[in-house]
Amino acid sequence: MKIAVIGGGIFGITVAVRLAQKRHDIFLFEKNRDILSAASGINQFRLHRGYHYPRSKETGRESLRALPLFLKEYPGVVVPGIKHHYVVAKEGSLTTAEEHSRFCKALNIESRPISPKFVNHKNVEGCFSVKEQLFDVSTLKKLCYLKIKKHKIKLLLNTEFKDKDFKNYDKVVICAYADTNSLLKKWPEKRRKYQFKVAEKPVAKLPKELLKKSVVVVDGPFMCLDHFGKSDHFVLGNVKHSIHQSNLGYYPRISAKLKPLLNKGMVKNPSVTNFKKFIESGSEFVPALKKAKHVGSMFTIRTVLAHNEKTDSRPTLVTKINDKVISVFSGKVANCILAADEVEKIIDA
Repeated sequence: MKIAVIGGGIFGITVAVRLAQKRHDIFLFEKNRDILSAASGINQFRLHRGYHYPRSKETGRESLRALPLFLKEYPGVVVPGIKHHYVVAKEGSLTTAEEHSRFCKALNIESRPISPKFVNHKNVEGCFSVKEQLFDVSTLKKLCYLKIKKHKIKLLLNTEFKDKDFKNYDKVVICAYADTNSLLKKWPEKRRKYQFKVAEKPVAKLPKELLKKSVVVVDGPFMCLDHFGKSDHFVLGNVKHSIHQSNLGYYPRISAKLKPLLNKGMVKNPSVTNFKKFIESGSEFVPALKKAKHVGSMFTIRTVLAHNEKTDSRPTLVTKINDKVISVFSGKVANCILAADEVEKIIDA
């Protein structure tokens, strides 16, 4: 069959490779100038094992199921030598340290209480050493290009899939994340409402005492810091301060000042940044953050299902729109293999 896969992120690429292995003729559309240039390449680069979602056991279990499959498909992407820490805030957290420990036991994931020097324990109820991993997006991109070439996938960069293109393919798989609904205009009843957030990910140089460390403060409007791949730089996250614009609906609304920054990789001296707020709030938990130096920032659209505040769940949704069209939506990189499994089942049925 002649199949179009829309979206050159990790989900589109993984689905395209899987279907090419089944001897289908695959055309992979990516509207940007490179693969992995949007949300797949602009995030915290964490390969989740559930720790991040103590209010959703379902998300935790799905992460645990997905991770070994991802590492088998994309070997060598893990950043070595990182020590991972989860910190429970004393005030404002939706989960207590005891609840987080119970959650880890329920999922049978490693979690050991510790008391590291780099944490400000006045603002912390508990700190845990956990077993988690980060991936290097440069290594992942190289692997993806090798797979695209090996399986003779026609990669169409700088190419937007139009409504008129549907008729040219036997099947169309939409892996377009924030742009999903814009490709479902012919089937408006199949659209979902999402929370769209224009998110900033500052890249920073941090003091030596934070090297080879990953820190996540849960469970609320807090911070995290992670190595930026195999470099000595870090990516900063903040539930509150990373968001420059947000809207609930079928399509993202993006202001004129933010649009030029989106999905451009790391932008040095961006015209808009919350870097100072990242440092001010983050240093309440990790005081050494005060010594951080801003290298640049990455901007992308983060997309989650509407009205999921209670559990903060991140399901992977593969939907048969009709006999020709399938849509894929997920927010966790490692879940791409599970999504490809579901797409394959639908096409083989």
